[in-house]
Amino acid sequence: MSEAKTSRLLNLLIALLHTELGLSRDRILRDVYEHPIAFGQTADENDPETAAVLRKFERDKADLRAMGAVILEELGFERWDSDQEVPKYRIDPKGFRLPPQEFTPEEATWLALAALACDDAVAGADAQRALRRLEAAGALPETPPSQVQPRVRLDPHWTAFSDAATRGAEVTFDYHATSTGETRRRHVQPWGLGQRYGQWYLAGHDVDRGALRVFRLSRVRGGVEIGAPDAFDPPGEGAVHEALNGLDELPEQIATLRIAEGRALDLRREWKPSGAGDGFDEGTFAFRNLGVAAERLAGFGDAVAVLDPPELADAVAGLLRGALAALGTPGAAEEQTKQEARRVTSGSERLERLMDLVPFLVAGPVTVDAIAERFGITPRRVRQELELLAEAGPIDSAGFQSYIDVREDDGVVTLANAEELSRPKRLSPGEAVALQLGLKALLPLAPRESAPALLRLADRVGASTVEGRRGLPQVDVRSEPQRNAELLPMLAAAAASGSTVRLQYLNTTKDEVTERLITPLGIFSDADRWYVNSFCHRARGRRIFRVDRILTAEEGDPVPLPPEIDRGADTSFMGGPGDLDVMVRLAPEARWAETSFDSQDGRDLADGSRRVRLRVADLNWLPSFLAPFGGAAALEGPPQAVEACRGWLVRALSAYSGPSSTR
Repeated sequence: MSEAKTSRLLNLLIALLHTELGLSRDRILRDVYEHPIAFGQTADENDPETAAVLRKFERDKADLRAMGAVILEELGFERWDSDQEVPKYRIDPKGFRLPPQEFTPEEATWLALAALACDDAVAGADAQRALRRLEAAGALPETPPSQVQPRVRLDPHWTAFSDAATRGAEVTFDYHATSTGETRRRHVQPWGLGQRYGQWYLAGHDVDRGALRVFRLSRVRGGVEIGAPDAFDPPGEGAVHEALNGLDELPEQIATLRIAEGRALDLRREWKPSGAGDGFDEGTFAFRNLGVAAERLAGFGDAVAVLDPPELADAVAGLLRGALAALGTPGAAEEQTKQEARRVTSGSERLERLMDLVPFLVAGPVTVDAIAERFGITPRRVRQELELLAEAGPIDSAGFQSYIDVREDDGVVTLANAEELSRPKRLSPGEAVALQLGLKALLPLAPRESAPALLRLADRVGASTVEGRRGLPQVDVRSEPQRNAELLPMLAAAAASGSTVRLQYLNTTKDEVTERLITPLGIFSDADRWYVNSFCHRARGRRIFRVDRILTAEEGDPVPLPPEIDRGADTSFMGGPGDLDVMVRLAPEARWAETSFDSQDGRDLADGSRRVRLRVADLNWLPSFLAPFGGAAALEGPPQAVEACRGWLVRALSAYSGPSSTR
């Protein structure tokens, strides 16, 4: 987008914020668009040049409204001596500007962590912009503690559905129903989104079926078409929460299982044993959703066999057969790599950045390099933005423009005479929701007595959105009961103090319980799971432990860290020298796994699948990862990994009657 449009939008915004009584259309055309209209005359709409400028004015108003500006149109007099009222335009600063904000140091830390939690490709930019605006409005800027790194994973379709729910726009998309195996076109009025069992769902009114429906985002195929805004009325308060609670209302069923002696230790924590045989135990396992239960049980391989009900046994066997049949298959050809088009920043995006830049500069002075780092742009781009600001400012009734005063001296920038933009604008719905998601993701980390304050902080963020809109989309994030969630504050404190902790830990891949003495280095979350990154004194190296698999934890005797250990190193999943790279093909319904399992080198295939590279530390884990997908995640190589998985799946299928393909 041209700099001319950005400059025009900037001056139009300033003009509409600067006036208290409103500006007539003719004056706006004369002052902002430099269209020649003599004082006392009215624009001739039949004139081609005037008509073109009027269309430009309408497009610019639409751009400003899309950014959250509520443009008021009221009747008023052009001048004091006028006797005919004309439409006049203005933006109410109170509804546009973010009110002053005050946060305690603890709240500021929560906000910084929340922005960090959403720092991904889907919501990261929104969360960071929201945090910048809250800071500019008076929040205490806090650096989040390096020992804590939460992470919220959002489905790629999140933004489209959230935006449509905000605007009241109907959506159309293709949806794959696992109950029928069919993919059909759906036409939905989106009410909002929610999370259950680590998955994101859309709740809304299915127009074609005339009823409420819930859709799992990972089963949406292709793009999402968004219709015109205000196509339906907002749902009632709590409608999304009620809809998603229906997922829990499925009747409880009881499965009878046979578990190999000494194996499936994780599953044994959830079942009721009823007897034992030669090398195995029998017991019951409660479940509500057959598909979810089948995926869970298939991952245990030959350690678990379903005896009853038959439909659950068939579902598990079907997943195992599907995974086996897909092993080693080549898949479709890779799509030709297209040269990615250079992304051009739109005029609206640049204007958003300029509006965030001004409050930061007003609080200055600040260096060009500091500006570039904060906003993620180059110093050259910083100076281009400063030039745009220096050419903007309000115009008085006599046609005199008062320019923003921008000065740079030896790389240090100062700014003055920018009253209209000196306060940050309110948060957009997307920005507010992103920060709210991050705050709610921190609930398991907060002490029980702090949880209500954290939720109130999320409500305050929501109240900082642009006025005059439909309101925020309903987003229902239920913090699933996390086993050992009460350990998180203790582990975080140990990471901060350098204390030593003694654990009993369940390794589900090896089906063994070991005792570990660790020095926690930090805790982090990934989707709905929490982990502790630590130095394990038994293994004499850095190890990551899932918190929900810790059986016991207590403070241990102090043990010093080896001097070569860097406490501040990255707290994400780490590879080892013995890891194996494997190639996995993800069908469209399994593409969500690409981000959930930290894959690399993703390549699109001609049939809509995607080929990715996974780094695997233990081959015993790989088949348990593949089995629940039932062939939607297909291992292509290397050969030794394919053969290891083939043997695992054949052994798992031996417990079920019926033919199985061994290829």
